[in-house]
Amino acid sequence: MGLFKRGSVWWMDFVYKGTRIRRSVETKDRKLAQRIYDKVKGEIAEGKWFERLPGQDKTFKELMEKYMVEHSPKKSPKQHIRDKSSLGHLSPYFEGFALTEITPKMINEYKVKRYGEKAAPGTINRELNLMRHAFSMAVKEWEWVNDNPVKRVSMEKEPPGRVRYLTDEEFRKLHSSCPG
Repeated sequence: MGLFKRGSVWWMDFVYKGTRIRRSVETKDRKLAQRIYDKVKGEIAEGKWFERLPGQDKTFKELMEKYMVEHSPKKSPKQHIRDKSSLGHLSPYFEGFALTEITPKMINEYKVKRYGEKAAPGTINRELNLMRHAFSMAVKEWEWVNDNPVKRVSMEKEPPGRVRYLTDEEFRKLHSSCPG
């Protein structure tokens, strides 16, 4: 860790909050690169240095508005309606937060709140899936954030689907409509 040269430009390499950071200091001068590196280390020690992400300026509301315009209409009409319904539950809880403020702990608290409202595990999972997909778009395509906090939250265990058997009347109708 420290300074190293890549081509003719100096780079700094250090660990910040458990993440390895490698950045160009954008100079060819070794002494200037060392001063920049020392300044960054000083800011870290004073707690003043942090990485600025575009998501710090983007809110959950902006994320979901963009998602509902760009991705939800591509789904089936039934799924688009489901997304709108899920968003109706997610928005009041997360709307005022910046994307970088949303944590797995907050998402888990949302799940507890929804259980208190007697929501079924499948319903909670559909809501979280919408949020997970929107955050995935923010990470992969829009580059608003570096991490998807929903991926670190476990999904709820759903009861097995019901088994439905045909009545005698339904069986006769089905059998009569089948070719020989």
